Amino acid sequence: MINKLDLVSIISKYFLNGKNEAVKWDIVDNKLTIKFKAPDKSMIGSVTCDNFNLEDSSIGISNTTQLLKLLAITNGPLSLEYIKQHKLITKLIVADNQFTLNYALADTMIIPPAGEFAGVDEYNIVASLDNESINSIVRAKSSLAETDTVVFKPFTNADDDQQLEMVFGGNIEYSNKVSFYIPDIQFHNIPDNFKLNYDSNMIKEVMYCNKDVANCTMKISLDGIMNLNFDNGSIKSEYYIIAKDY
Repeated sequence: MINKLDLVSIISKYFLNGKNEAVKWDIVDNKLTIKFKAPDKSMIGSVTCDNFNLEDSSIGISNTTQLLKLLAITNGPLSLEYIKQHKLITKLIVADNQFTLNYALADTMIIPPAGEFAGVDEYNIVASLDNESINSIVRAKSSLAETDTVVFKPFTNADDDQQLEMVFGGNIEYSNKVSFYIPDIQFHNIPDNFKLNYDSNMIKEVMYCNKDVANCTMKISLDGIMNLNFDNGSIKSEYYIIAKDY
């Protein structure tokens, strides 16, 4: 059994409101792992869930939108099981105390490969975001829906404390802008003119779909790789996002 809210949370963390429609679910020893990447290859990520009660398998989810529509009518704890034809898993069966859903599975061979991250081991900026900060970033971007860039750069406040400034709309000189400041930053070998541009829509969706998480670790390297790591107990999600400058 799995709670409906937990299952929808897992799905939303890779789906990102439509950015990743087709993925493989890999289940080994009751642990679910889902790897994914953005169609433009600007982001790769993974979601894992412990205590996922399905037999060892690899199944293809080709239409996540439809799966979410089916799950929307359910409520409470859900049971999950498979239907097989000649040892081939063809359907995922989801049931609560009122409905039984039959979701047709895709051939895993048609699911685009997610790839693996093979990048930096050392990051030059490390920050911790609490739930309030995660939601504030979503609000900051939502207030400037027409912009698609957020600029990251160091900032020193009036008390001489170093912070990380996120400037939404900051890549356009004559435009509306919103700055959000992250305190308690660890900086390592950061040049004075350090500045990186990221896709603000991608940052917003990642934050929005992880707004149920208490905290996040953000790491950024000088070559433009951002690592976002969310830990919600049994459900974990991780993202690698490439700066727009690279």
